[in-house]
Amino acid sequence: MIKKLRRRVVALTMIAVFVVLLLLMGIVNLANYIITDKSVDNLLDLLEENGGNFPMFGKHDGGPPMDHKDDMDDFDGNMKPGMSKETPYETRYFSVTLDQDQNLVYMDTTRVAAVSTDQALELAKSVSGKSKDSAYTSQSKIIYKYRKVDLEDGNTMYIFLNASKEFHSAENVLLISTLVSLVGFIAIGILVIALSPMMIKPIAESYDKQKKFITNAGHELKTPLAVIRSCNEVAELEGGESKWTSAITEQVDRMSDLIGSLVSLAKMDEAQEVSDQLPKESLNLSTLLEETLEPFKLVAQQKDLGFDYEIASPNINIQGNKNALVELINILADNAIKYCSDKGNILFTLSQKGSKIILTEKNPADDLEPGNQNILFDRFYQGDLSHNKDSGGGFGIGLSMAQSIVIAHGGTITAESPTGKEIIFTATF
Repeated sequence: MIKKLRRRVVALTMIAVFVVLLLLMGIVNLANYIITDKSVDNLLDLLEENGGNFPMFGKHDGGPPMDHKDDMDDFDGNMKPGMSKETPYETRYFSVTLDQDQNLVYMDTTRVAAVSTDQALELAKSVSGKSKDSAYTSQSKIIYKYRKVDLEDGNTMYIFLNASKEFHSAENVLLISTLVSLVGFIAIGILVIALSPMMIKPIAESYDKQKKFITNAGHELKTPLAVIRSCNEVAELEGGESKWTSAITEQVDRMSDLIGSLVSLAKMDEAQEVSDQLPKESLNLSTLLEETLEPFKLVAQQKDLGFDYEIASPNINIQGNKNALVELINILADNAIKYCSDKGNILFTLSQKGSKIILTEKNPADDLEPGNQNILFDRFYQGDLSHNKDSGGGFGIGLSMAQSIVIAHGGTITAESPTGKEIIFTATF
């Protein structure tokens, strides 16, 4: 149990760390992308406002583009966040103006060196049919963001801004954040694994004390219960049996069963801790199931219940502890007879699929919520699985013991109610 708890603590901690790092990395890269995209849009806004050029380079008027630095004041007045006086000289862009028939009206490629006039025209025509007025596109591994501008004369100007530098920077941020997160995840994983024994030490100590208390208390309570039983028997010999002495006997038996179940459960938990040390041998589970279930047929008949089992093969073998597996079958059979609906049919099945051995128990039961019923394996949980008030309530320990036995054999056990009218227990080894 402690080893299982340690693994669970490590697993849950690493999942939490992974989710947090993934979330932080996502937030950082999303914010970086938004900032980068906003910076590109700011440049396109300025180019659009100035007819496809920066203010100091003049607006297009149909003639050759201007290339002088008459006045930086126009640019200073229109400068947006993230820009500097060097921005116009660092930015690579070009523009193409087409008429309604996709014919070239004007082109300016003086501010870009990686695109020829033919490539610029081809790129403008390729985005002209797109519904978006602004989006990213690429050519020759260069990323551009274009802006479609409808001019007053009916023509359309397409401004292309080289955004490769910005997006290479964003890719670097993504790469660096991924590497940092990976290194952080590995480092935290090593620390969690190294420190996990200290993290669960108080729980382990408390758990060990609990097991020792149950075992010691079980032994200590056996003596006073034996004395009470003896005194009650003497009282019956002297004064005869009465409802009072019968009630004492019944409660002493009930208390003895409870103590025995608690001690057995504590021992089974210890077996889980040292599952490799649990004595195991090769067993014919088919024969073991049949021999164990036969006596329950008579008990079921006395309660007017159907009881049967189906074994897929007479030679289904398992590496297990005989006493523990017999106890598992007894618990499931006893639970089924106790809580089966009136005149219902109980069915056990045993089959093998590949290396997996599957043992199921199915019986009708009332007042169940359809779906998962694994809460039944919780210690001391007592669900009302039927209206049978004569079944004699248990302590809510049996199914918990069954789960411990299955886990000690490296398996899993589940409980479900597909319709709310039946309960199915499935143990897989």
